[in-house]
Amino acid sequence: MKKNILIIGFGDIAVRLIQNFSKMDEYNFYSVSRSSKSLDNLNHIEWDWLSGKKLVLPETTFSNIIFIPKPSAYTEEGYRDGFQTSLTNIINSLRNVNFDSFMGISSTSVYGKQQHGLLTEEIEPKPDNFRGEIILKYEHRIESEICAHSNILRFAGLYNPKEKTPEFHNKLSRNTASNIIDHFINSKKPGLFNCLEDNDLISNGRNIVNKKLKNSGFNF
Repeated sequence: MKKNILIIGFGDIAVRLIQNFSKMDEYNFYSVSRSSKSLDNLNHIEWDWLSGKKLVLPETTFSNIIFIPKPSAYTEEGYRDGFQTSLTNIINSLRNVNFDSFMGISSTSVYGKQQHGLLTEEIEPKPDNFRGEIILKYEHRIESEICAHSNILRFAGLYNPKEKTPEFHNKLSRNTASNIIDHFINSKKPGLFNCLEDNDLISNGRNIVNKKLKNSGFNF
């Protein structure tokens, strides 16, 4: 029997994941977004996570739930909507749902610009703006409020691999981002991971480290 995967926040990264998923014959995908989607091998549900309405699912058992948040606007209120209000509604909607693991996509922006040296997952983030502060609270809520094994994946700045590679140091191809999600669906190794491409340069006295990700078995 196939296992079920639920993706909440179905956009470009999730599309890439499904189109290239390594074990498609073993899973059924259910997707949730605020608009309709049409994609092979996909069971789609329209739901606005800011509506206050409960998410109604056709299944009650999932092996993996993946949340890919997005701010409703690039303002403080928009970030609270995308990372806090949405998470509250999702947690409330999952109270009668059984799932083995929860994966929350986060951001390396939780590290403040004043933090220097090699920044591993063991270094406590000290955000320097409201975006990082809100996202860090989102991470803490996943760790404290979700009673399943969880992954928090801190993505660096995303870029389209078909376009010119950006010059900034902490970056991640959208294809690689989807491959990392694929990796953790199958490896089932819980934990917090910095997700960014190799970079031996220390930019402005700091370098976010991806060693833990590579030690988990992920190959770029």
